[in-house]
Amino acid sequence: MLRTTIAVTLCATAIGACGDRVAVAPSTTPAEAAAPDTIATSALATTVATRLEPATTAVPRSECERIATAVVDRRSAEPAPSSVVVVRTGTWTDTLATLEVATRTAGGWVCGASMTARVGRSGTRPLLERRSGDGTTPAGVFPLATMTAPDGQRFSFFGNAADPGVRGGAYRRVQVGDCFGATPNTPGYGHLRVDTSCPGPDDEYLPRFVQAYTHAALIGANAEPDVSGDEPGETPYAAAIFLHRHVYVNGGSSGTTKPTSGCVSLAQADLTAVLVDLPSDALFAIGPTDWLLATA
Repeated sequence: MLRTTIAVTLCATAIGACGDRVAVAPSTTPAEAAAPDTIATSALATTVATRLEPATTAVPRSECERIATAVVDRRSAEPAPSSVVVVRTGTWTDTLATLEVATRTAGGWVCGASMTARVGRSGTRPLLERRSGDGTTPAGVFPLATMTAPDGQRFSFFGNAADPGVRGGAYRRVQVGDCFGATPNTPGYGHLRVDTSCPGPDDEYLPRFVQAYTHAALIGANAEPDVSGDEPGETPYAAAIFLHRHVYVNGGSSGTTKPTSGCVSLAQADLTAVLVDLPSDALFAIGPTDWLLATA
């Protein structure tokens, strides 16, 4: 049940179903089979750029640094995060994005290497304008989320593989029965439950997604404890918005990548590099560059 008002400027913290992922199953899902707008990219990590030295002044240089400065300045009443994961596109309909991690230094924000990311098959859309299943990635500024598993574990990262060494929160190794609810207006929407059948049409049985969910981080869009859409009549803005590994058209680990159904994806090496350095106070800034600079 949504227990607090979601305060946004055309955006908010939310989580939405993230299909187009390769699962260990007899066949791909219809959404995966029909995923449009694919683009070829290597499974290898993006070439690491030389890190810029901290500026002697607080004047941002790159678009990434300008975005980090803008989104944090608009939240001046809140504690400043130590990192901002900037996921920027050119337009609302782009499914290809650039991901950079901005780190706060004494001289201002410094951004690391640019990485090739994929977003929703229908692009991005401000959270309060989107609905679960519309194929967009929520646009806005969101925290690294924390949720509670049925066994009581609180976690911000999860995966079917062993913990890669994350430091920004607890890591949950996917267990038999882990079902992430994404069927709107049901009690399990936006929550993890134990259910090996995981029968909802949009629910995700995490053990099946051994490729996409090798490792993942929870993007705090419509996240616990305030999930809208887990009761009848509530608006299902989004559920299961993660930062996870690319899914490939050939079902392998390289080649042509697919857009997601709402998540953000990276090549495995890039994903691991981001997750292990992600602090608990990190923010995700997602959307078109101009919109992030002016509005988010």
